[in-house]
Amino acid sequence: MDRLNESGKISQEIWRAGNILVMRRGAQLPDRCIKTNQPANGKRFKAILYWHHPAIYLVILLNLLIYVIIAIFVRKKAVVYFGVSEEVLQKRRRAILWGWGVGVAGIILFFSALSLQSQLAMAIFLLPVGQALMLGGLIGGSARATIVNVYRIEDEYIWIRGVAKEYLALLPEWNHFTTD
Repeated sequence: MDRLNESGKISQEIWRAGNILVMRRGAQLPDRCIKTNQPANGKRFKAILYWHHPAIYLVILLNLLIYVIIAIFVRKKAVVYFGVSEEVLQKRRRAILWGWGVGVAGIILFFSALSLQSQLAMAIFLLPVGQALMLGGLIGGSARATIVNVYRIEDEYIWIRGVAKEYLALLPEWNHFTTD
């Protein structure tokens, strides 16, 4: 159930900071689609969000495996349930199917190229195309299927990007000096 203040705006645990949604951990978001601001009619999406300080990305310059290990240990996690419309869920499903389809096509091309021992020129062409499709399916499908992005996670607050402007317009402006 939405918690509204006297002016009809959602209060006390959810705010906006420009185009970013700021919320306390455990706050209940309104029953509205976070992407379209249409009524969600009780449909909730569970998002498991991870975040680490952006400076950690510099470790990639040293070694990717070391970065992955450090990122896993220092990341912060938040679980957020937000309303979504059927339209947004369908778009997400299509993006996942697209990603899988492109990835599987890449795998087929890659292994087809490996079996073309007698046609070396074709194999040399298909190997990188197959690899590109596998990678493109993984990255493109993941990016297109993502509903919101985490901007920052702290012990008490979560910042989320990718929220509809109309949804954010319902929220009071965040002033961290008055929320503690």
